[in-house]
Amino acid sequence: MTDEDKQLLEKIGLSFRAKRNDLYYSLRDLSHITGISTGTLNGIEKGKDLTFTNFLTLCRSLEIQPALFFQHDIVFKSPYSLPPEARERITLSKKLDNLVYHSDFFNTERRVSDVLIQLGVDKSESNKFSVYLSNYCEEGTLVYRQHGNFKTYRKKN
Repeated sequence: MTDEDKQLLEKIGLSFRAKRNDLYYSLRDLSHITGISTGTLNGIEKGKDLTFTNFLTLCRSLEIQPALFFQHDIVFKSPYSLPPEARERITLSKKLDNLVYHSDFFNTERRVSDVLIQLGVDKSESNKFSVYLSNYCEEGTLVYRQHGNFKTYRKKN
């Protein structure tokens, strides 16, 4: 968990505690109306153990709008990065989507080998790209025609 997430959870926990105290509820009182154990509630108020379900339950029970906790933008940065092969797959998927949806490349029939050349991909990836192109056919964007042991793909009219 990032330091930012810890700080946010602590802030949320303190806000729940403050509202509970404003209502003169004990942890046991809050446990009765939420169904959440006093131990878990104690942890939540200390910035720990908060699940989304418990968050919503507490907001409803204490009559707190969830938006109150998110008045400031949250910094979007994953604590970990994608592995290189995932980044490469995503980049290729975007390029293929661009060829299919935003270009005239498939206005004429194309073989998988044509796609590989266009994208600068090694021909050892041809089986994978055959599957990708078949998915576009299944969704109705492309159609294929069988020519012996290979297929050609084009945009559906």
